[in-house]
Amino acid sequence: MTKRSSRNSSIELLRILSMFAIVLHHYALKGTFDWNPYNPKYSGAIKVNLFLHYFGKLGVVLFVMIGAYFLCEKQFNFRRPINLIITTAFYSFGLYFVFKLFDPTGIWGNDSVVRVLLPFPLPSGYWFVYSYIVMLFAMPFLNIIIRNLTRQKLLLLIIGLILLWSFLSIGLQIFDNKPDTFVDSFGYTPTTYFFLIYFVSAYIRKYSGKILNSKGYTMIGALICVLIAILLSILAINEKLFNGIADLFDVNSPLVLLTSIFIFSYFKNIHFNSRIINYIAGSMFGVYLIHEDSFVRPFIWQNIFSSKVYANSGDGYLLYGIAASVIVFIVAILIDILVRRIIFSRFIKKSVSLLNKYLSMIIKINY
Repeated sequence: MTKRSSRNSSIELLRILSMFAIVLHHYALKGTFDWNPYNPKYSGAIKVNLFLHYFGKLGVVLFVMIGAYFLCEKQFNFRRPINLIITTAFYSFGLYFVFKLFDPTGIWGNDSVVRVLLPFPLPSGYWFVYSYIVMLFAMPFLNIIIRNLTRQKLLLLIIGLILLWSFLSIGLQIFDNKPDTFVDSFGYTPTTYFFLIYFVSAYIRKYSGKILNSKGYTMIGALICVLIAILLSILAINEKLFNGIADLFDVNSPLVLLTSIFIFSYFKNIHFNSRIINYIAGSMFGVYLIHEDSFVRPFIWQNIFSSKVYANSGDGYLLYGIAASVIVFIVAILIDILVRRIIFSRFIKKSVSLLNKYLSMIIKINY
């Protein structure tokens, strides 16, 4: 009898959709269209751009939520963070040298060895990867907290962190004239917010009730949240409203978190298996590392795809963004499959295995 795979392709499909949302968001955020300050002449494109901010942050939270959902009941091992660190270094240096070879004066001008290698050896920066790696190393401690809290106490912790890192921090962004009061004074950073997402994911895994276990309720909840985001985007008729709503669409937005909970729970409640979807999902971190590289990003959104050409039409701006993002998404998947998963697969796996073995030995010696 053939053993059936326990990997739910519905969640892997959500992983793919989440990364595409991030790519589409980068089209809006990093493109040539000057969406800020507000210009009524381009109101249609500005409203679409604003919604894509929400859409992209939704992708970020969902991507973290997917990982945290599985990690919260697993044992820590060095292989996961090591694999991500080596893969990140592989792409960061690889893309750096490619651009250095073909455009030696176009990246950082006369860059020094110190600038490339310090404070840690990566030519380009990835805020999302940094935060995710910290979450991976914090995983055993987060899991200890989760195991030792009752349902009520875990929920109380989540509510408290949402009040601090979501409502309060966004309030400080909107009402930014409070003297000597800063958002990080209350512990909020993108990295610490990943901890909150981790706790929320653990709560969904351990204590999903009637609403979150229902396809109908979760679909309705997700649709209502998305409609609210669309309505808020439409209401952005001047610069003040645009900036205020943009703050509401940040990664730590209560609306973004609530939408993510409903969408994730909906996909969690659907079960099917697809080897193709599962295989493609394995390249999603690769897609991020390729298209969001510090040197590739401006090349894509400034040189290849120019969003300002379609700024006169909201529909045109959106359709062009979807088309451009699909091309970037597919090309990045193909590059990751060919380069990382085929050509350099053995090298990366061997490097991860050796480093994992070495670090595991050190831990055993010291403990």
